[in-house]
Amino acid sequence: MEAVTADRVERVYRAEHERLWRSLLAYTGDADLASDAESEAFTQLIGRGDEVRDPAAWVWRSAYRIANGLMDQRTRPVAATEVVDVTDWSVVDLLSMLDGLSRQQRACVVLRYVGGFAGPEIAELLGTSAGTVRVQLHRAHETLRASLETP
Repeated sequence: MEAVTADRVERVYRAEHERLWRSLLAYTGDADLASDAESEAFTQLIGRGDEVRDPAAWVWRSAYRIANGLMDQRTRPVAATEVVDVTDWSVVDLLSMLDGLSRQQRACVVLRYVGGFAGPEIAELLGTSAGTVRVQLHRAHETLRASLETP
């Protein structure tokens, strides 16, 4: 097992940062919160050192847990138009549609379609079962389909 050194953390950051941050943005709907969760996860990874077997998976799992905690502390919901340039309506529409999902459904959808993870990987990242992920994705798809069909 390779030790978790500054060089290894940097390699993980370079490999995962863009996808992780976009995923956290879609999940939280807040660019600052996404940045805070990601940076805190990497900071904690450095502090944990050799305790961590798989730094990339650990950072994803930790970033989502941190984001959940930060979302719980948030005093008011963030409107999608506060997060992105309002001229990019496709992003605003996407974030607005994701707002209609439960937190777990939103995490599953974002990890699947933004993060690019398969069901079993999502289950591991969220600390749940693959069956639960399948159910949450199915429910999310139905909710999203209904919101697209509603004029």
